[in-house]
This record gives sequence, structure tokens and C-alpha cells, in this order.
Amino acid sequence: MKFFSVSLIFTLSIITLATPRPSFSHSKDYYLGYARSIIDDAIPEEDVKLEISHQVIYLTINGDPLDIHVEQRLKERLLRTEYFKSINIQYNNKVSSAEVNPPLPTVEEKPAANEVMPSGTIYNAPIADPKWPRFSVGYQNHYKKNYARSIYSLSFGENLALFRHKNNSEIYELGIQAGLFGAMDISSNPTRLINSDYFVGLGLSIVKSKKWQNMIQFSHLSSHLGDELIVSDPHLTKKRINLSYETLKWLTAYKFNSLRPYFGAGYIVHKDPSSLKPFSFEGGVDYLSEDKFIFRTTRAVAGAHIHSWEENKFRPSLNLRAGLQLENPVWQGRFLQGLIDYSYGKSRHGQFYKQKEHYIGVLISLSS
Repeated sequence: MKFFSVSLIFTLSIITLATPRPSFSHSKDYYLGYARSIIDDAIPEEDVKLEISHQVIYLTINGDPLDIHVEQRLKERLLRTEYFKSINIQYNNKVSSAEVNPPLPTVEEKPAANEVMPSGTIYNAPIADPKWPRFSVGYQNHYKKNYARSIYSLSFGENLALFRHKNNSEIYELGIQAGLFGAMDISSNPTRLINSDYFVGLGLSIVKSKKWQNMIQFSHLSSHLGDELIVSDPHLTKKRINLSYETLKWLTAYKFNSLRPYFGAGYIVHKDPSSLKPFSFEGGVDYLSEDKFIFRTTRAVAGAHIHSWEENKFRPSLNLRAGLQLENPVWQGRFLQGLIDYSYGKSRHGQFYKQKEHYIGVLISLSS
């Protein structure tokens, strides 16, 4: 009887598995909603008309063409599902591939003129600026021992958009930038903190025609020597200064597909010590390759950044970085970078701004 019961259960299981089951495919409305959610997340500031026909997505974007990298990432996210065969994008009735007249169904929506806490930021982070707020960790090998030979560099920072407004040709964004920048001497025993800089800023970003980026920023920076460094050399207490200042800065950049040159000027409006000279200038260029490799997740990146300050008689500090950028289309516009890091010139570590440094190292950075 027990053998019969087991045999019956086994037979019924085989019949159940062998019986064909109905296939429940998603409706076209489902895929319209799926595509719309991706579009709203990737390019929320754009006025986009969406249509689907024969598993092909047709997008009509009112306005100037998207940045080449933004369009590439949008297509990659939409094609992650096997349902869509291709994507066709039109700008102001000019078709980017083949011109078509797709049928309904369509989804119409009015452009969202205002957004609170939007995703991403509209002013791109300079690749080689060592004082741009981001999350990073790195190693620096200094050719001359000013404060250490082997330095562990770290930063904890973020650029957060609070409010964004879009009209026909311009995008305005109000946001905050904050960061902690530290340097640690790992050649000493025990490891000691050398310097830490605290930064916070409020910025108004303006983008015209999706290519010309501007930022007006008011920021505060204060610099502090590490306790371990002071304990190891008590004479430093006589040399240290209470370095703290507020700066009004203007930055501008223009995107030429893979290249993004930028320039900026700053003026210290309040300072301690009061003898600090107020003017500073900076500039550079970023490069992002158009083509991706390694399973279409990685692109080559590079950047050059020059900063000069009147306090140092405008003697420049040069930073060069180059490496690979790993991209995931669902990382909310953030990218993981592995970079070679080179610097020559006046130090950007607050308490040591008068000293000259020269190093090469490696850096892992999470940037926007």
C-alpha cells in the first residue's frame, strides 16, 4: 500500500510537470509603463513622448539632442529587457536613425517644470580636481618628504540636488556640496592623521542647450592638523594657523562629445587669517571615451586640473588622472573610477598650502 501511494504521487508529479501551462505575456501598456519609469529616472528634466510598435521604442524629445553619453546610457537601460528590439530617438521631428510613423498606443505627458530632490546633478564632477566632493580612497607616493613619503588619501563627499527647474532652453538646479578630505601618513608607526579639510557649499547650477554648464557656488572650508601629527612634533603647534575661509566661486564648462573643458574663478569674501590673498583661478579638461568595452560596462577616462591662488603668487598646482570608469545604468548616475593619480605644485592640503608636493599614486573614486 505504501509503495502504491508513492508510485501514485510520483506519476501525478510527472503528469503535472509535463502538462503545458498557459504563457502570460505582459501587455503593451505594461511595457509603456516600464519604459516611462526608466525615462523619468534617467532624464527627468526632458519633455519626452513615448510610443511602442512591434517591440520598437520611439522617443520624441522636444529640445536639443541629448549628450552622447546620456543617450547611450538611456538606450542601455531600456534594452536590458529582451522585449525591446531597438530604440528610435527623434529630436524636434528630426529622426536620429530611420524616420517612421509609428501607430498608437502612446503615452502623453506634460513636461515636469519643477522637481524636488531630483536624481543626479546637472554640473558634472571634474575628474582630476582633488577638492571636489566625492567618495574616494587612494595611495600617494611622494618624491620628497614634506610631511610624509607614503600617504593614504581619503574623501567622503556628495553633491546633492535639492530643487530643479526646466524651461525650453535652460535647466536651473539648487544643490549642496559637502566633503571631508583627509591625508594619513602610513609610513609612520602608528599611522597618523596629517591633515583634514572640511568643506560645505551651496551651489546654483545652470545648463544651457544641454552642453554649456555653469555653477555659482558659495562655500566654507576649514583645515585642521591631525592630533597624532601634533603629538609627534609639538613644535607644529606654533606653526599651525586657524585656516578658515568662505569663497564665492563661478565655474563654467562646455561639453564637446568626449571632451569637457572648464574654467573657474573664486574670491574669498571672509577669511582667517585676514592676511590671506582672495583671488584664485582654476581650469582643466575631462575626457570620456564614446566607446565602451569589457561587456560594455567600462570606458576610458582622463582629466587635467590646474589651480592657482594669489596667496601663492598664482604658482599653479597640476593634477593629472587617467584610468577606467565602470558604469551601471541603475547606479543613479554614479560611476566607479580606477585612476592613476599624479600631482605637482603647491599642496592642496589646507594647512600645507605653502609647501610644494610631487607625487604619483592610485585612486578609487565613486563620482557623479
